[in-house]
Amino acid sequence: MGTQHFDEDSIKKFTLSGFLAFAAVFSFLMLMMQCHGDFVPITENGHGAATTESHEAAMPAEAVHEDNAGSTKVMLPGGVELNALKGGIEEQLVHFLNDAGTSGGKDVWFDFDNLNFKTGSAELTGESHAQVQNIIDILKAYPALKIKIGGYTDKTGDSIANLKLSQQRADAVLAALKEMGGNTAQIAGAEGYGSQYAKAAADAPDEDRKKDRRISLGVREK
Repeated sequence: MGTQHFDEDSIKKFTLSGFLAFAAVFSFLMLMMQCHGDFVPITENGHGAATTESHEAAMPAEAVHEDNAGSTKVMLPGGVELNALKGGIEEQLVHFLNDAGTSGGKDVWFDFDNLNFKTGSAELTGESHAQVQNIIDILKAYPALKIKIGGYTDKTGDSIANLKLSQQRADAVLAALKEMGGNTAQIAGAEGYGSQYAKAAADAPDEDRKKDRRISLGVREK
């Protein structure tokens, strides 16, 4: 009887151990599957692949095709290709120009997204010239296009100083466009608006205020 009791007890312990091991493996596999489903790849420019796909679906196939997760090739009339950030000003602007249902006007603006200035100044960084050149190529591809450059700041600091800085930066972009070969007849000028159109309060988080610090391109005619 003693031997029989030992054998039955051993079997119970073996069965329980097997069940616990199976449960542990099953839980681990379920956890790994869940993590895999929630993972969204991030590109060098911080764009998740899931967010770029929905934007790309709205773009005309003849204008844009994907290069990698963070950049895109924007096709211009005549076969010229621009290297640009996905969803950036080049992609948006060419889509707008190719759409027969759109028209220019004083309220049609597109924000530069790869244009930067040296801290506290109106001097463009060297890397910014690539986007300036892209805009020049777009002007050449669409000879009826006429644009205006606008400069904006947030509400932080003195409003008069902000207005001056925004004008200086808008003028710097205008000068770069002309110096690098842009057709002056297509560029209506540059204007600094300071904090006039800023939406975020002066004491808002910087993440909100930086949206107000920008240089924009206005489409007057297309």
